[in-house]
Amino acid sequence: MKRFLQSIASVFLAFLILQQPAFANLPDESIIDYYDRNGIYYYNPVGTYECGSGSTMLAGDTVAEKIWNYMIEKGYNDAQAAGVVGNAEAESGLNPTRRGDNDYWGLFQLMHTPQRDAMWNQIAAEGYGEYLDPSYWPAGAVDRIPPDAVDALVRIIMDYTFDPNDTRWQTELKNATSPEEAAEIFLVHYERAFGGNSPIEYYAPYAGQLYQGTSRRREFARKWFDQYSGNGSTVGSGSTNDGSNVTIIGDSITVGSTAALKNVFPNIADSDINARVSRPWGEGLQIARSMPLKDTVVFALGTNNNPLRQSEIDEAISIIGDNRLIVFVTNYNGSPTNTNGYPEANNELLKQAATAHSNVVIADWYTAIAGNPSAYLGSDNLHPNGAGADLFAQTIYDTVNANATNMGCSTVGGDFQQLVLSYAWPEYHPASFTERRPDYIQAVNQSVAEGRYVGGYEGVDCGGWVTILVQNSGLEPDYNKTAPGPGATPAQEAWVKQHGWILLNSSESVPVDASILQAGDVAFTNGHTWIYVGDIPGFDSKIASASFGERAPMAGRELFDYGRGGAVRWYRNPRYTNQSSRLSTFVNGD
Repeated sequence: MKRFLQSIASVFLAFLILQQPAFANLPDESIIDYYDRNGIYYYNPVGTYECGSGSTMLAGDTVAEKIWNYMIEKGYNDAQAAGVVGNAEAESGLNPTRRGDNDYWGLFQLMHTPQRDAMWNQIAAEGYGEYLDPSYWPAGAVDRIPPDAVDALVRIIMDYTFDPNDTRWQTELKNATSPEEAAEIFLVHYERAFGGNSPIEYYAPYAGQLYQGTSRRREFARKWFDQYSGNGSTVGSGSTNDGSNVTIIGDSITVGSTAALKNVFPNIADSDINARVSRPWGEGLQIARSMPLKDTVVFALGTNNNPLRQSEIDEAISIIGDNRLIVFVTNYNGSPTNTNGYPEANNELLKQAATAHSNVVIADWYTAIAGNPSAYLGSDNLHPNGAGADLFAQTIYDTVNANATNMGCSTVGGDFQQLVLSYAWPEYHPASFTERRPDYIQAVNQSVAEGRYVGGYEGVDCGGWVTILVQNSGLEPDYNKTAPGPGATPAQEAWVKQHGWILLNSSESVPVDASILQAGDVAFTNGHTWIYVGDIPGFDSKIASASFGERAPMAGRELFDYGRGGAVRWYRNPRYTNQSSRLSTFVNGD
């Protein structure tokens, strides 16, 4: 049997959903009320979001390719990706809207569980609720669904399947060494389809136990492995980064490759390639601080640093931020004057950074040319010739498009929640209560060491609290760092206005419609600021706040609508603007 019914509430919710023959772009009021009660209407605690002006696309033309690429981009290898695709084929025939017996639904045939209901809610909220209609349940119905809708459905299902808060079985999956073993691990730990007549053969802890369709899942996994293995995450045409969302900071290697970079990134702006001959890493740090950065930042420096220091790499990561994809380009220098293990020592530090930070990847220029440097370098054995410039550009392009699918649409989700719980007291304490949580003390000390704003009273300060949380969560690493900040509440409100944050009120004097608030929205009144955190289990409020010298960060009791003599002004980072009709209408003031 699979995934038993877990709550009467989820049955009732599913009943409400199924009464609607087809959703329009906006869910009906019963669904909206459910979101409001649970604080999830514009906030998914798993951490999946659409942002910007379009949806996050999964590479690939078919459902199988989309699942495969999703897995590769999440860090799984070919065998592990094949195991998941094989299970999806066995469960649903790779139809994301397939309904089986006993009301099982989706790629992996979930029953009435809070997880499945949350997936349906997310699908409806993003405007694809019509594809929950029974007419799309039969096998083959996916052929009638537009490509953008298929993409959204697969993305949402995969995001909920690979819940970042449910890591135990995912760790097991990452230990699989064959597609057959991966298929069985996914079957045992996620599908849980036990009680069949096909024994486990490859996953030793469960060897001999009977599950449903085990042999078919293994066969399907092997088929997909044989078909896709070695293709990385670029199967099918999918979507690629054309340069419109890329910033490149480089030295003379980049200068000599600029034309080639524009060839592979046809829509990159001239201003987004910032390169200078003999530029050292430290100057690149200054550039990164001063220029607008796109969602993918290529940092092609280090050639002029012998040696490069760990602190310099750490500073680059801190400046660029956790919500951007950072591409470090390895160094090559074949000059006879090359000494002291340079640039190999530099490259080792860069690769260690990629291991330590999930948003850092390596474009390995060194490895790309090391086998035949004379074919790609000029007479100085350092700067690329024409073929080398093309290879340099292609190496960067391949790295960006193998890793950038979800970067720049940084999630306000599980990590944000965990940071709130780590920094702030989960219950309200009347003033005076200035004891700080240990992790928050450490965060304040780190901010002070880096010259960042913490407010007064060692971070027991409303503006200091909001600044630290917004920066450290990745919601906006540059928040309150630059002019008109850094500073207290007035400077922060001026900062969000100057940097394009969206006022959620129809005007500054009109209270907000609280139903549109989502985690990460920042509130201002005269002399006070706080942040909306959504519905966090174990946290007693949807608001987290602090007060200068009176209250350390904690669950707050501020009102959504009025405070300190006027309407509370709510702002949202435009990177997290949800695309639902209700929000778009409100933001536009219609």
